[in-house]
Amino acid sequence: MTEEEKREIINKVKEELLLILPEVIGNLIMSHVGIIRMNKVFYEANPDLAGNKDVVAPVVEMVEGQNPGLDYKAILDIAVPIIKARIKNTKGLNMTTINKPKRNLSSLNLGNGEI
Repeated sequence: MTEEEKREIINKVKEELLLILPEVIGNLIMSHVGIIRMNKVFYEANPDLAGNKDVVAPVVEMVEGQNPGLDYKAILDIAVPIIKARIKNTKGLNMTTINKPKRNLSSLNLGNGEI
């Protein structure tokens, strides 16, 4: 195969890739729009979760990672009970006050033991 033939093949591949690029971008945009619509429907169906998006996102990502290839609606259906359980578990936690531990250990009588 000559250099000219190699160059011709490379140019043809480049041309094909550039021609298919708008279709790929269009499909990605449509997919993203579909996910946005599903999220809107999800939060309309579960208004109690709308204020807990910081819990919803990691759980959805976890379920998505555990179930590769599953469609997004099914992932959301699996995630809802897990999200509600996490919200219930963390509801009573104080997430604003931070108590720093005592660093003065002089009151402890630890002694110097032998090994």
